[in-house]
Parts: sequence; C-alpha cells; structure tokens
Amino acid sequence: MKTIAWIGLGFMGNPMSKHMMNAGYTVRGVDIDPAACERAAQNGVQICSSVAEACQGVTAVFTMLPTGSEVKEVLAGPNGVFANIDPGTVVIDCSTIGIENARSLHGSARKAGRIFAEAPVSGGTEGAIAATLTFMVGCEDAHVDRVKALLSPLGAYVAHVGGPEAGQAAKVVNNLIMGVCVAVNCEATALAERLGLNLKAFFEIAIRSTADNWTFRVWNPGVGVVPSAPASKDYQAGFKTWLLAKDLTLAMDAGREVGTTIATAEAAHALLQQHMENGGADLDATSLVLSLKTPAVTGVAQKAIA
Repeated sequence: MKTIAWIGLGFMGNPMSKHMMNAGYTVRGVDIDPAACERAAQNGVQICSSVAEACQGVTAVFTMLPTGSEVKEVLAGPNGVFANIDPGTVVIDCSTIGIENARSLHGSARKAGRIFAEAPVSGGTEGAIAATLTFMVGCEDAHVDRVKALLSPLGAYVAHVGGPEAGQAAKVVNNLIMGVCVAVNCEATALAERLGLNLKAFFEIAIRSTADNWTFRVWNPGVGVVPSAPASKDYQAGFKTWLLAKDLTLAMDAGREVGTTIATAEAAHALLQQHMENGGADLDATSLVLSLKTPAVTGVAQKAIA
C-alpha cells in the first residue's frame, strides 16, 4: 500500500485526504489545528507531529493551506517538505497561492532537486466532499502523468494548463470571475429584498435566465433559498470572506504585473474589505449581503473604480 503525506486538514483537506484513503493510500496528516487533526484521525488519517515525520518514505506530499506564505514555509522552509522527502517523491500543492509564490516554489524545488506541481482547485467544499473538483495543473511535462494519476481520486476534471506558474494563472483568472459573481449576487440579493421580491421565487427565475451562475445556485446569499448554502446556516464559513478577498488581491497583483485593468475585481475587493472591517472576515463570503444592506457601503465600490 502506498503512503502519502497530507498537510492541511481543514474544510478542503479533510474530505480530500479521506478520498485518498478510499483509493487505497495510507495517509499521514499534519495540521496546526488540533480539532482538524481529530476530525481527520476519525477518518483514519495517521496524525503526525511534524512535517518531517509525515514525509519520511512517502510516494507523494499534498498541501492544502490558506496562504502562499504558509505554503512556502511548509514546502521550502529549513525543515520543510523539500528538505525531508526522497528525490522521487511528488509534491502537489492544491492551495491558491498566486503566480509569484508559484514561481518561487518552482525555483526552490529545482534548487533542491525535487518534483513539484501546482494544482489549485475549483469546486469549493462541496466539490471536495463529492470528489468532483476541477484541478488546474502547472508543472513540467515529464511529471504530468504521475500528477494526474495522484489527483484522479479527488476530482472530476484534471487539466494540465501548462508549465510552472500556469496552474496558478488559471486559478487566479477563475477566482476573479467567481469573486465578482459572489459580490454581484450579494448586491442583487440585497436589492431584491429592498424591492420586496420573494427570494426563492426569484432564484427559480434567475437559474433559468441570463443571471444564472454557479455561485448563485450553490452559494446563494439569501437565507433559506438554498438549504445547503452557508446563508441558510447562519453564514458559517464554507469560503471565508478574507480568503475571497485574498484571492481577488492575487488577481489584482497579476493584473498589475501584466498591465491589465480589472476594475470589477477591484470593486468587489473593496466591498469585501469593507465587510471585513464590519466584522465579517471569518464568516462565509456570501455574508457580504449583510453589509450591503447598509447604505454606507455603496460608496466603497465607486471609490475603487474612480
């Protein structure tokens, strides 16, 4: 039986690591959150006390962490993954870390003589639980088949986008669209409520009309409209506001690097930033609708695109 290490056992990493066990892998797990470790252990993950311990003799290492700085520390730090794995071990990062961090990690992997692939995901916690995620792989051609085979238990679509940095480039663009959709869905819901529309009735119209989008159908911001959506669970985080703001920051950084204007992302980011200042940072991103019910927020987006 092959053994892998899984670093990051949160909302995404926990169900993903479980799918790897169901596919026949022994999984060693690491997370700084004791509660996350306990949940993973209940699934059968062998919890390790350190990255070094988890990485000994494994076939592959997966990381699923919130930010690029955490991924860089875990992978390229002095006692990180690259320093503790065998040369033939495949390292796959499934986090959203941006192009610059991907560039840095590919450089660190080459310097250490390690195999590294970026494979950010789309599909949210729902996709992680159902093993229907989409993966955007950026790596050298020689490693594509191995990476795709390792990811196959986790998703419905594994795409090799290109070489180093390409996976993160695709994810940045994808999340730009998703983040703007979340913001406009919240604006529309706030407006619909002000206009006295029945949100459930409007939902049935929108999903059959030009307003339809994935986030509206799955993460609808109206309370009780979609029973499985965070809005129907007191906006308990599936995708936290600060994480979505982080992703839009990555898109804005990428836009500046190549000289592309992305004013809608800037406007959405400004709205999310205001919501974070109002106390919504750790709520689900669709809780933005709560701040948008306050008229004072209106000027934020206008300022962002002025």
